[in-house]
Amino acid sequence: MTCPYCLSAKVVCNGKKKSGVQNYLCKHCGKQFQDDYLYWGGDKRVKDRVLPMLLRGSGIRDCAVVLGISKNCVLRHLVKAAGEILIKPKKGYYHCIQIDELWSYVARKEKKVWLLYAYCARSGEILGFAMGKRSGKTVKNLLVKLKHLEIDFYLTDHWEAFRSELPYYKHLIGKQFTKAIEGVNTWFRTRVRRLVRRTTCFSKKLLNHYSMIKLVIYHRNQPLSYN
Repeated sequence: MTCPYCLSAKVVCNGKKKSGVQNYLCKHCGKQFQDDYLYWGGDKRVKDRVLPMLLRGSGIRDCAVVLGISKNCVLRHLVKAAGEILIKPKKGYYHCIQIDELWSYVARKEKKVWLLYAYCARSGEILGFAMGKRSGKTVKNLLVKLKHLEIDFYLTDHWEAFRSELPYYKHLIGKQFTKAIEGVNTWFRTRVRRLVRRTTCFSKKLLNHYSMIKLVIYHRNQPLSYN
């Protein structure tokens, strides 16, 4: 028997659970686990399949049905995984970046939530994102996340909030400058079930919505990711 966490063979018996199932302890990483779980949601091998499914466009209920676990288990895994990662640009200098907005909603269609993100077409990175109302405040929140970067030019469409918040001497406006990021918008709506147009899948909580967007961006930026 090997440990499902570190794959070490240094595994010993460690008593039994109240259900009578044998419990094991890995002497290498210190994790406890069972060989046979009465509830599949406790099995790491099952939970490890949640993230690849979410990153490939499956909804919360789809994951729950296919894996035989509860939707709350899927959501807990989603939020936990998002809390353990950090979106960090690979470089400190970018000649030009594109910024665009993408709409979705949380809880009900009237409660729109806009995703604003910065994209470098040359490196293929999403450098940062902000979520909120379609307003200048959300643009400011995005710029705060980019303030540690040296950027020569911001490329956007004609939205007035971009005009008012971005420095005019670094701001280039026009659809001809945002063709690459428009393609990323399509990619987002393909990969994230809750962003598909006219979908019946949506987030009930902003935290779940934010966590899913963060995970998708993080794994998109990984050059060797197969998710």
